[in-house]
Amino acid sequence: MVLREVLTSTKVAELTLKSVPILAPRDSVARAASEMREHSHGSALICDGGKLVGVFTERDLLRFIAGGKAMQTTLEGVMTAQPRTISTEDTLMTVVQLMDQGGYRRLPVVDAAGAPAGIVDVKTVMHFLVEHFPAGVYNQASHALQVAKDAEGA
Repeated sequence: MVLREVLTSTKVAELTLKSVPILAPRDSVARAASEMREHSHGSALICDGGKLVGVFTERDLLRFIAGGKAMQTTLEGVMTAQPRTISTEDTLMTVVQLMDQGGYRRLPVVDAAGAPAGIVDVKTVMHFLVEHFPAGVYNQASHALQVAKDAEGA
């Protein structure tokens, strides 16, 4: 199958979604950091009443720490509110386009009711591509080897 066909026909529901910590807006930054470390994942989904209202990532944590604020600060003021989400019915092409255009490394996946179903990250996409196109990925020469170092000819 051609890459474009695979990207446009594969639904997010077919991917192995990452399970990440789910926290409340009133939880502390310290708890988020602890949960993220425990789950070995760089993000947490923030939910209120079973619906996704924000995301807190390692980037948010680094900015927070650099600001010198107290770790007992609640997430509601430091999370990314109303993050860009995808559904299980979106295609992998949509995921790749959103990641590229928005500069996202992770996209929360929500169901029709707005409840979190997991997260798709760049690593998940790369594993999927390697699984479906191993020769193309593993046999690809580096850019440095594809460009001539010296001018040839007269």
